[in-house]
Amino acid sequence: MPTTRAYSFLAAAAILYLFANQTQVGWLYVVSALLAGVVAAAWFANRRALRGLSVARTVRAADDASDLYEDGAAAVDFRLRGDRGGALLSLTETCPLAAPDSAQRTQRLFVPDLPAEGEAALTYALTLDRRGLHTFPPVAARSTAPFGFFARATPLTAPTRVLVYPDVRPLERLPLLDRRLNAQTPHPRPGTGYEIMGVRPYRSGDSPRHIHWRSSARTGQLMTKEFSDETQPGLTLALDVFAHPCAVTESKHTPFEWGVKCAASIADYARRKGYPLHLALDAEAIPFPRGAVDWLALLQVLARVQPTGARPLTHILRQPGLQAFAALILPHPADEVLGAVVDLRQRGVEVLAVLLDPATFPAGGISAEPLAGRLQTQGAEVRVVAFGQNWAEQL
Repeated sequence: MPTTRAYSFLAAAAILYLFANQTQVGWLYVVSALLAGVVAAAWFANRRALRGLSVARTVRAADDASDLYEDGAAAVDFRLRGDRGGALLSLTETCPLAAPDSAQRTQRLFVPDLPAEGEAALTYALTLDRRGLHTFPPVAARSTAPFGFFARATPLTAPTRVLVYPDVRPLERLPLLDRRLNAQTPHPRPGTGYEIMGVRPYRSGDSPRHIHWRSSARTGQLMTKEFSDETQPGLTLALDVFAHPCAVTESKHTPFEWGVKCAASIADYARRKGYPLHLALDAEAIPFPRGAVDWLALLQVLARVQPTGARPLTHILRQPGLQAFAALILPHPADEVLGAVVDLRQRGVEVLAVLLDPATFPAGGISAEPLAGRLQTQGAEVRVVAFGQNWAEQL
């Protein structure tokens, strides 16, 4: 694309040519041809200005930790390489990890001269805005080499995917789990013990080490061993991912997002106390491992999960396999959960219901206080989390 400078030189060449025709002065023809020739030469040279360029980036935690957490500090090491070199290079990097309205969202790098096989580097700091799997868009590269007469632009692709975990704040206490663990006792139900109860079809997330090859050969499909539950009491973390009708907002401060943070903090407390962690989610909304999950697998699920489920949490809670303790994370105060809590109590499960109060969030919504009172009458331990306060203290 021609720049203002190119148009100025072409206009000057045209004017000198007209004067030369009127005066028949030879040197005016020479100067006019020289100006036009410079512009033409710049056009040919500019066509190669962005060839051989490549970019690479590395995202790391500012404290050199191996994992990235929401609201944590991070740094991006950005590098530009040129096989053939380059000049007058302008690059615009859009960072999806920063807040949309933050000055850290857009980073610009200007390289006046890049030698062949050379490299230019930029390191910038940012605050990680949101959890989730983020993909960097192509870098917008632009060059006006060699004389600024033409501007050529092209996207430079450097596939970079970054997984940001939800913010985890350590809890000082959680009455649901602050009690002595029972001795390990086998139960006649599927679990994660050592006594084999039978076999069943293999499901995604099952350990390949537990495949029963003889039964697989006999039936023609993968079969896995099923063990009795002889573990110490565990915690089932049940997060409501049903697509409830909620106000549309671009803010990251929504009941669901805060519910994910609460789930991560509760799971962290259970892990530190030695309780096995289990998940109860809508598998159609997000795949997740069955049985006890380790800390890293749990964080990966919580980093990706979105409220897109088609099955209500009450349907998920009717399934067998819940542990002795259950923490229900309820971003939307739906009365249907009352029946599920009654059923859990009858099955001997100790329940903690964490209600996010939509009425206190920026987008607004119905109050969770009435449901909290009804849940307490059913013997459930209830925590109401309101926006604007530290959820770790409210839990």
